[in-house]
Amino acid sequence: MSGNIDGCSQTAVSGGSTSGTAPGPREKLLANWTAGTAAYSAIVNRELHSFKRAAWLDLIRKNAGNGGMLNALDIGTGPGFFAILMALEGHRVTAVDCTESMIAEARLNAEREGASVNFMLADSHATDFADETFDLIISRNVTWTLLNADKAYSEWKRILKPEGRVLIFDANWNRRLFDEKVLKEYERSMDDYQRLFNEKVPDFTEAELDYRRSMPMCGRLRPQWDFDALLRVGYRKISCDMDIGRRVYDEKELVKYRVNPMFLLIAQK
Repeated sequence: MSGNIDGCSQTAVSGGSTSGTAPGPREKLLANWTAGTAAYSAIVNRELHSFKRAAWLDLIRKNAGNGGMLNALDIGTGPGFFAILMALEGHRVTAVDCTESMIAEARLNAEREGASVNFMLADSHATDFADETFDLIISRNVTWTLLNADKAYSEWKRILKPEGRVLIFDANWNRRLFDEKVLKEYERSMDDYQRLFNEKVPDFTEAELDYRRSMPMCGRLRPQWDFDALLRVGYRKISCDMDIGRRVYDEKELVKYRVNPMFLLIAQK
């Protein structure tokens, strides 16, 4: 799976678990994405030089709600894919992530692409930004990693300008770990993938599976859960596209991610 991450608190940024105790969800999150930085950056660099660059920009343009120059925040930027795209479009872009290695990699990628972005290490649940700072907040494959989505969604609303929007691109990536029916559908899609492309999708390691099972969002049925959460914290308008995969996936990904289609949630303040 490709995509951005965030969701960890400053506790996770500052260090691991106390000596002699088992790592908690925050520590697992930080360890997972620190270890995955190089591989994820390689994916992002391939995407930046493929049809996906234009496909994602088109989706953002059509749903951002403002045709002019935006003050945009990329939450959970990872290696900087969305941040780079938006900066090269002429927008003023800030990008945050909780993982130091991701921020360092994003800076290198942005420099390579000639994109000017303000990258920052930050907690997506409680930022230091002033009220009503941003026209647009964007995230890709981030919200499944949130440790407290109600808190994060409320925080994002606080730092949005009036009429500002949040664009959430995500999927039920790990639902198969909690639902036997989804697991069987996933296994069929993996069999189809191997038959069609003569290769196997790599399995997660035990540590990666343990991390995913510890994330509270992974056991929830989404985007229905998000819809309710966004209403609870007071967004004024909410809409959803249940499957954007055919616009941003290649032939292999359409099979690989068939059981967990990517959705787009649009929430307006």
